[in-house]
Amino acid sequence: MNKLKNKFNLFHSNTISKQFLINYSFLFVLLLVIIGFTFIANYLYVNSMYITSEINIERVYKNTLDYDMKKAFELEYLPEGAYLEYIDTHLTVLSSYNSPHKIGYTYSQKDYNEMIFDDPYGFMVYYPKNKEEFLLMYLPPEKNFIDIFIFTGSFFIISLAVAIILYAKVTSIQIIQPINHILAGVKIISEGNYGNKINFHSKNELGVLRDAINQMTGKIQEEISLREKSESNRKRLILDISHDLKTPLTNITGYAQTLASNNDLSYEQKDKYLDIILSNSNRANNLIQDLFELSQMEMEEKILMREEKNLCELLRRILISYIPELETNHMTYSFEIPNIPIYCFVHEQKLERAIGNIITNSIKYSGKNTTFYLEIKISNDKAIIIIQDNGTGIEKAFVPIIFEPFVRADPSRNAKSGGTGLGLAITKKIIEKHKGQISLDSNYSNGCKFIISLPLSKDI
Repeated sequence: MNKLKNKFNLFHSNTISKQFLINYSFLFVLLLVIIGFTFIANYLYVNSMYITSEINIERVYKNTLDYDMKKAFELEYLPEGAYLEYIDTHLTVLSSYNSPHKIGYTYSQKDYNEMIFDDPYGFMVYYPKNKEEFLLMYLPPEKNFIDIFIFTGSFFIISLAVAIILYAKVTSIQIIQPINHILAGVKIISEGNYGNKINFHSKNELGVLRDAINQMTGKIQEEISLREKSESNRKRLILDISHDLKTPLTNITGYAQTLASNNDLSYEQKDKYLDIILSNSNRANNLIQDLFELSQMEMEEKILMREEKNLCELLRRILISYIPELETNHMTYSFEIPNIPIYCFVHEQKLERAIGNIITNSIKYSGKNTTFYLEIKISNDKAIIIIQDNGTGIEKAFVPIIFEPFVRADPSRNAKSGGTGLGLAITKKIIEKHKGQISLDSNYSNGCKFIISLPLSKDI
């Protein structure tokens, strides 16, 4: 089937209508060829009806001289219905054997010509040298006209059937088979197997339909994957929230019950327990506030009201507020902020929160006697902010998921660092709301290196 398909590739066209036109033209040419072959076959068949190739009329003539016409007839095994005649120059029968004409019968020139030329296979003439008479021999056909009609009709019908089968094969390859492929593919897809792809070769509308179905199933499969991932994230988020709220609420409940039930506690113990309750309350409150902010940022209809601001000036104000913490942590810091303004449309409070989360993490996790670095520059109509340190860094396994909620590089998940695990997730959402991008450079091995890009508000 593949060979037949390749053989008829030339009949492929860009549209089904053109394809049918080519196919019908092909069928018309095929019918002409069949008619031509029918005529040739009929000609050869009619030739085969006579045994002239087996009979030598010169030999027949000699036998008539050596014996007589009857003996010559018998020696050549001439068929029944054949006859011999001697005819003179006036076309008068001088003698004959088995002839329907009597001796003395004279052919008219017209009748004789029509007889000889209309049936050149049945009549044979031999002109002996130096004699005025000649020998006329008639051989009847071995088959009648009914046989000719049956043969011609059968040949035409069989050839036509072959042509129709051939045309059906061509049409099947170009039209029916692709449709069957589509129906089979749609049936598999309807059973829920959206990963199935419909594959067949076609350059017409069926090929376009194939691509559209494959694209549609691909989108459905993608939507299903996203829904499953969203459901998985939702379940994980609930577990993470439950885990992170369980500890502070348990502490609050436990120490509150102790205060309520034990009247023998000293003032120092009571103050200690109250501090623990307050600390855990703040921790739970921070987690709830971060969850609320992240939920707000994930709402697509929530649009930030941005204003055109000078990023250089905004970053200077942000960094000034964190310098005391950097110095308290004994960190060396350096900034590269150009004197020229770099304008972007930003929500000042939200962007300050996003960048502040990264700076806070750097201070919290880098450790003492480390280096903090921040740079802003312009590249390809975007403002690029680079924030990096040479602290402990983030393990490779966490790099792809570091911006997801409740992901912490510290696997202990305790309150030592005081974080909620939502800071970088909030940062990513804020940057995306600014139509920007943020990434963690996985090739940077001396600590952490975050790269933020924001679109410029105008050419600098």
